[in-house]
Amino acid sequence: MATMNPAFSAGGSEISVSGVDLDMKSENVRPRILIIDDNLDYLNMIKLLLRKSGFDVAGAGDHRAALEKCAELSPDVILLDLMMPDVDGWEVYQLLRGITSAPVIMVTASANRENAVRGLEMGLDEYIFKPFYNPEIISRIKKVLRQTQSSSTARVKVFPEIDLRIDHQSHEVTIRGREVRLHQREFELLSILAKHAPRNVPYEVITGHIWGEDNPKNRGHLKTVVFSLRQKLEDDPAAPSLVVNYRSVGYQLATRTR
Repeated sequence: MATMNPAFSAGGSEISVSGVDLDMKSENVRPRILIIDDNLDYLNMIKLLLRKSGFDVAGAGDHRAALEKCAELSPDVILLDLMMPDVDGWEVYQLLRGITSAPVIMVTASANRENAVRGLEMGLDEYIFKPFYNPEIISRIKKVLRQTQSSSTARVKVFPEIDLRIDHQSHEVTIRGREVRLHQREFELLSILAKHAPRNVPYEVITGHIWGEDNPKNRGHLKTVVFSLRQKLEDDPAAPSLVVNYRSVGYQLATRTR
């Protein structure tokens, strides 16, 4: 099995990447990958590999940083090294499960296949051994993302901190114990914001999803839908705290208590 391509080196000037390094901050809606590994060189190489494949990435070298990054960024997939210096991967996994339901792929240099069995029985989504073939880890990440997206469409989405419940099958929405009836466009907007919550969703992403393209006319439609959605969800629509305008570049569903 091949090791990582030498072209993915921290000093390689020829690298062309499309994803961004989330440790340098960014606002977008590409899949977010959190990499937890104490080996800095390996961490940087994996970051470049995943960015080259169009993912946005963040890294953490220990369990404390991992928990902070996870809470801050709400990753879509987590790559977790089993052999951590302070708290091992098994304990880190249990800690992560307390704050996120994001799928976790265990990555390790250990050749002990019993670890793979243990990990899968604990609920890990995938398991991969180092050194690995570069396309293999990309393929596994994409597979996990597809599985997550297909299952999330059919399930109920709940945000306990703001007491919001969204049923994607029946289109029923409950806020603070009160059922609200949403029109199709309102529900589509809420679903988009909920999918990426609490991250910002740019205007062009929302209009492109709902109306097929981004233009001034559809931006105007979006403002109307936001206004009507706030009338139904907010305690005070004039001072919204749930559907908020983010730095004049998009909207977000504020699911965290302040």
